[in-house]
Amino acid sequence: MSIDHRAEAERLLASADTSIAAALEASLPIEDQQHAAVLTGILTNRALGHALIANGQTEAADASALRAALIVWRNVVSHAVAWNLSFAETDEQHEQWVELAYQLDKAGLSIAADVDAITPGFNKDPKAVWKSPTVQREDHLRWCTEMPTPWDPRPASPEPEQ
Repeated sequence: MSIDHRAEAERLLASADTSIAAALEASLPIEDQQHAAVLTGILTNRALGHALIANGQTEAADASALRAALIVWRNVVSHAVAWNLSFAETDEQHEQWVELAYQLDKAGLSIAADVDAITPGFNKDPKAVWKSPTVQREDHLRWCTEMPTPWDPRPASPEPEQ
């Protein structure tokens, strides 16, 4: 049975679109978002393989197509890491995404600058998202205790000397 590689590539890319939408859906549990982000990458990679075969590039892949695929892959991974670092509720959830970013950095594929550029779109501090949720909460509490509020009693003003 022969496979229509073009149709298969289009089908996989449509599935990847649905998966990335699920990965960015805030109402889903974090585990489902993480699963959808990984699934998006797998589907996209498979679609690219079918697209290359459909173009008759069975021996050598076109460098520009691979470059475009890597740009898309980097964008998907950067957004998934930024989202999950920004909204991780536990240290365990957070640690998985920091580890992914660390391993990519070790392989010479750092996405830290991309993540730092994406997180302000989620109204998050790019420097803070790399800290675990526990550390972020401690920093916030420390800031709250150091900053006066309008409801704090005013310090007594010294009596003028006569």
